[in-house]
Amino acid sequence: MRVLLIFFDGWGLGANDPATNPFLTVPMPTLRGLLDGMPTNGNGHFQSARATLVPTNATLGVPGFPQSATGQTTILTGVNAPRAIGAHSGPYPNPALRKILSRENLYHQLIAANKRVAFANAYPPFFFDRLKRDKARRSAMAFAAGAADVRYRTIDDLRVGNAVSTFVTNDKWIEFGADVPLITPRDAGHNLAHLAQENDFTLFEYFLTDAAGHKSIPQLTTTILSEVDEILHGVLDEIDPNETLLMTTSDHGNVEDTSAKGHTLNPVPTLLVGKGHAEMASRIHALTDLTPAMAELILRK
Repeated sequence: MRVLLIFFDGWGLGANDPATNPFLTVPMPTLRGLLDGMPTNGNGHFQSARATLVPTNATLGVPGFPQSATGQTTILTGVNAPRAIGAHSGPYPNPALRKILSRENLYHQLIAANKRVAFANAYPPFFFDRLKRDKARRSAMAFAAGAADVRYRTIDDLRVGNAVSTFVTNDKWIEFGADVPLITPRDAGHNLAHLAQENDFTLFEYFLTDAAGHKSIPQLTTTILSEVDEILHGVLDEIDPNETLLMTTSDHGNVEDTSAKGHTLNPVPTLLVGKGHAEMASRIHALTDLTPAMAELILRK
């Protein structure tokens, strides 16, 4: 099985209250279709014929609110990163977290077994200039790819559909004069599915869910969640669920609770779509379980 992991920053499982949980009010037909019409509210496990939704612990037994750097490090290594460094930390990985990511993340494990891997995000030219000067700010997701010598995709990849922008439609690139096509979120999902067909493991990082949670502007949240749903729609248009497992997860809660001023203590939804989704789900309880479960599935003889 191949795995396409779409990481949605700052997405937790919220309360059954439409006044505070936008997942109860924003139309998300693709997600609801996967879950037989059920919204992603509450903290319970849910399974349909096509998909399984697993509430996944992001606090990891460490006091305080989960943060991006430690959560993402945990997702891609299986190490309880906040416990290892003594606290939740973010948004960017500090030296201790970079050391954990540099030792053996999921990319390292798969490359050592001669598996094909891809980090789908495209970066603009100024990122590569900063990277040469050791000035580029990288999330733990991006740092993990670089630590395993997985290449960062460029404007050339984006132009031909072999990458996806963090801003999905390429509108921000075009505003700054880049010669790239304007695409729809559904097109972006198609591009991710095509990359997944060429690799054993493909990862795309999406941070706008967390940004929407922090800004707490209802119209922005509606726009972002609608975009998320269209990305999923595009992926499901193209992937063969008998060959590729679609997996989405997050590092901490945020966007699901408009009454909170920042991150939440809520579990995050790990969504699994494809052959063996229920079996895979049975192995997942916390963020520490994700890398072992993905590695076992991809490396299975």
